[in-house]
Amino acid sequence: MIEKREAEIQTIENKIANLRNYDEVCKKRREELKNTSELIETILADGHISNVNLRMLVRQVTVHQNEDKSIDISFDMNGAFNYNIMEDVTDEIL
Repeated sequence: MIEKREAEIQTIENKIANLRNYDEVCKKRREELKNTSELIETILADGHISNVNLRMLVRQVTVHQNEDKSIDISFDMNGAFNYNIMEDVTDEIL
């Protein structure tokens, strides 16, 4: 019975540790999003996207033409919204 309770205590302590780690990750992510939103608000306040603003948002753009003449476009973003976007262009490229 004691071993069972000790195992339950260990399980609960592990859950508590995981929740504390999750809380830290959430706080860090929230701060990253706040910084990113402030950057976007600054760009919007200017009324246009300058070359400098664009470089602050986008690290690299990769364009690849496939054999079927479709195009894959990948954006390597700076900041907390780092994800890739793939776009299929079906019109032929001249």
